[in-house]
Amino acid sequence: MRRLRELYKNISRRVLLIPAVTCIVFVSIRVYLGIAAAVSAGSIFLLFLFLVCERHGKQLLSFILTASVCLYLGGWFICYRAKPSGGDTKIECKVHSVTHDLSGQYKVRVFCSEYGFLEFKVEGEEILVAGDEIVVEGRAYEPDSPRDPGQFDYKAYLSRRGIYKAFSPEDIKIKTKAGSIFQFASKVNDKLYDLRCSVLALYEDNAPLAASIFLGDSSLTEDSSRTLYKRNGCAHLLAVSGTHFAGFLAVVTYFLGKGKRTKPKTAVYVMLCVFLGAFTGWSNSVTRSCIMCSASYCSKDTLSGLSTACIVMILADPYNALSYGFLMTCSASVAITCLTPFIRRRLDKHVGKDISGVISPVIASQAGMLPFISVTSQKYGVIPLLVQVITSFIASLACSFFVPSVVLSMLVSKVFIGPSVMLLEILDNLVLLVDRYYVGISVSSQTAMAAVIVLFILLYKDSRISRILIKPACLILCVSIGVSISGLLLAPDTRIVFIDVGQGDSCLVMDSGKTVLIDGGTYDAGKDDVLPVLEYYDIRHVDIAVATHWDRDHIGGLLYLYDLGYIDHIYTSYVGNGLKQQEIMEEFLPGRDIESIFVSISKGDSICLSKECIIDVIYPENEDVSNGENEDSLVMKITSSETTVLLTGDLGIEGETELLSEESIGKIDILKAGHHGSEFSTGYLLLEDTFPDIAIISAGINNPYGHPSPVTVKRLNEYDAEVLSTQDLGAVTVDIRQDEYKIYGYLNPHD
Repeated sequence: MRRLRELYKNISRRVLLIPAVTCIVFVSIRVYLGIAAAVSAGSIFLLFLFLVCERHGKQLLSFILTASVCLYLGGWFICYRAKPSGGDTKIECKVHSVTHDLSGQYKVRVFCSEYGFLEFKVEGEEILVAGDEIVVEGRAYEPDSPRDPGQFDYKAYLSRRGIYKAFSPEDIKIKTKAGSIFQFASKVNDKLYDLRCSVLALYEDNAPLAASIFLGDSSLTEDSSRTLYKRNGCAHLLAVSGTHFAGFLAVVTYFLGKGKRTKPKTAVYVMLCVFLGAFTGWSNSVTRSCIMCSASYCSKDTLSGLSTACIVMILADPYNALSYGFLMTCSASVAITCLTPFIRRRLDKHVGKDISGVISPVIASQAGMLPFISVTSQKYGVIPLLVQVITSFIASLACSFFVPSVVLSMLVSKVFIGPSVMLLEILDNLVLLVDRYYVGISVSSQTAMAAVIVLFILLYKDSRISRILIKPACLILCVSIGVSISGLLLAPDTRIVFIDVGQGDSCLVMDSGKTVLIDGGTYDAGKDDVLPVLEYYDIRHVDIAVATHWDRDHIGGLLYLYDLGYIDHIYTSYVGNGLKQQEIMEEFLPGRDIESIFVSISKGDSICLSKECIIDVIYPENEDVSNGENEDSLVMKITSSETTVLLTGDLGIEGETELLSEESIGKIDILKAGHHGSEFSTGYLLLEDTFPDIAIISAGINNPYGHPSPVTVKRLNEYDAEVLSTQDLGAVTVDIRQDEYKIYGYLNPHD
């Protein structure tokens, strides 16, 4: 034991930094490129480190040991074990952990020798305990890949954690109950859960935000708040991080920092970290923060503590090591430690030491987050930087007040919770204020990776190999920036996205910075499909929203976005208090007045996005509208330069005949087939009048209606129209430039 202690004391900060960086590099490559690429790149990385670093035996030994552990855990344990087959499955497993979030749901994590870890949610009176041996019967299935831009990739999320099938439990039976120690631990967790609920009760209306920032539990946070923080680059504030933990322990750190650091002080600090971890529920982010803060305090220098924490976390749970949270935390921490002094020395002369001390860590953390720019969709610029600095400072200050204010409020008077509540309200109002003015520059993943390579080389600028590589690396970075700029300059004049909302309709039109959203799918599709597309294109507010008619698979998503604040009004053909309208409003927006939300439009109305892009409503006449059903669907003609697109909603053949009886539409380029390709829409008369080159059909996979109908597809083929479906392509995008247009699907963008 003495020799191990002496060996640890003799290891320099760079010795421990090497395995930490190695862990991050190996796991990052494993996440993005796979285990084979990780092995190949690891060999090259080993050679690079051998050339740029001092050749100490202990350093090389530490590196090889860590690399071997990473490869073994990441490659063998996670990648090369059995994969569950689909369908009904019966599994014998042991409960690893049970998480009880503040919304009342239980998430159980189990381990079985065949498939590794599985996670699922359970309901019922009998609650499982860590250590229980259970038999689970359920259905294993392969998650769907994203079908729209910006959509959450659940399949990739599971794959990064070494899980290849999702599991839905149907029956759970306890085979062997956990031992008394586990039972006792479960009761302690229940008491801590009750304590968390009591603490949140002090915050009243601010409880959801307090739960996210102080406890790392966002289960109470509304979609609107989560979206607000995400699009303003503040999503990290809603999960407990090392910064939050440092704030929690600020008072303790201040008193423990007086005088020489002793073993009793270290023990007190670690015990407080463990208590806070247990109190906040031991989520992944909480666990990372607890380990990092404990390791940093116990180590002689920051880098050694960070490196030790990285190694401990990877050895403790290889699945967490493959998560973006772990990678981003480690990368940002290394950047803050290594780059902050470098940045601060250059800012001191220009902005002063006080301001520089606040800004420098934020700039360094932004540099550390560069490899994950495509994941976080973060923007760079003056406003994003200011928002990061101010919001991070307020959140840290709120965390500093959290522990003493809660203790004093519960022991003395509730008035002491005031400062903590006030800071939460300031933070929330600030994020809401900057929402309309949050403007920055998006950086491509290629540019981000090139910038990281340049930064890494600059850290070792005194080595020979760095002097050789610096010019080529800078050239690659410049070329990447040039490609990104050219992509912005060559952006299409008009972009139309037919969003894949399953069995429903949704079309997003963008031109000259203005947006029109025509239909939004069902209410759930508005959340799961349409909202991610808006976030992907950085649309914070939809200028004009149109519902072709009142079917739930068209109007539901618009109502969700209205409730979220993305939409001010919804334009439609029928604005009235019919039975169908009352049912829909009562279901999705109870207590709201229809006339305060909806505005009537009809034939003759136009929406002008630019001089070249105009959307004309060509049907129905206002006096012909009766109840907002299919035959009252708005028919709109989008004209952009020389390209025309026709949208017919769910209008049937009878309505098409009435439309064409008044006037001819004329030749069009793209037809959005009516009623999801139903045989009762897109009739011969419409095709004879318009002769479309392309027909786009929006229908759900394996929908019960059999859409698109073979009859409709046959009619389209007879008129030589190329049929494209969201069933096959996912979201279908039309890019229009002057006298030409290009169409591609999200699932096969290069076709």
